[in-house]
Amino acid sequence: MARRVTGAAQKTGIGMTILPVLYAYSGFGSQPANKPQCRFVNGADRFLRIFEALTDKHGNDPQVRVGIAPHSLRAVSKGLLAEAITGVDRIDPRAPIHVHIAEQMKEVEDCVAWSNMRPVTWLYGNFNIDERWCLIHATHINRMETWMIAHSRAVAGICPTTEANLGDGIFPLGLYLRGEGRFGIGSDSHISVSPVEELRWLEYVQRLRREMRNVTANGAERHVGMRLWQGALAGGAQAMGRKVDGIRVGNRADLIALDGNHPLLFGRDGAVLTDSFVFSGNASLVRDVVVGGKQVVSEGRHADEEKIARAYRKVIGELVAAA
Repeated sequence: MARRVTGAAQKTGIGMTILPVLYAYSGFGSQPANKPQCRFVNGADRFLRIFEALTDKHGNDPQVRVGIAPHSLRAVSKGLLAEAITGVDRIDPRAPIHVHIAEQMKEVEDCVAWSNMRPVTWLYGNFNIDERWCLIHATHINRMETWMIAHSRAVAGICPTTEANLGDGIFPLGLYLRGEGRFGIGSDSHISVSPVEELRWLEYVQRLRREMRNVTANGAERHVGMRLWQGALAGGAQAMGRKVDGIRVGNRADLIALDGNHPLLFGRDGAVLTDSFVFSGNASLVRDVVVGGKQVVSEGRHADEEKIARAYRKVIGELVAAA
């Protein structure tokens, strides 16, 4: 599966960080996986063989970064997670580590029942959490845990449309940003794969919760769209372990060009342009895309768009027919 995913990314020109998932148990305390889960259960040895094979194949490819994703604290044990990280460190001590944590209150309650600690508190008490780590969701964290994540320089991986779709809850963004916490955005369930939609939800749910406007603005950056975009760019690049956090010497040339003639953007520039891009709805405003110095989208179209769409429809048709 990992080979298929990286192969598809290479074929279409997408730069990526591939994160094989470590999943062994169905609940806290090493509860055995149930029958549907068994198809993706791995022990440390087999998991590390996957990681090593990917690293060997893509280690010299600047478009591919390899990391790991222990699914969650309920899906691994302390010993298994420690063994996996130790094995990864022997190959790449800077490999990114992503883990789901404190997504729903039931997860928090189950963790407390098992360990007498909340998930984030348990993680920080048992592992050295630093810039390599991305804590996905971290929705239900208390004030102390919010400061712990911010001060450790880890990234909070917030998935606003997924968290809304699943009814998970709302990340405490205001407090987290006051602690200079780092964040990225993503989609955990492909409900949406639009970064600007994720950023809008990230801001808007905070406004609804706190009954105030411009929650993420601060004295250094009053333009909310620009603050969100720059914050997610820096945090996302850190979480992926890829140098794509801006235009500078040594970074990958991963760029987008916006359609300045679009009515939603025409006549705007600087931070106001970014604000409009983030908050102007779901119109397609990206004109060109450059990945690693190679243009893969021109005038809003991928060179292989029609061929890819036909292949996609064919596969989906076969899956539906076989269901």
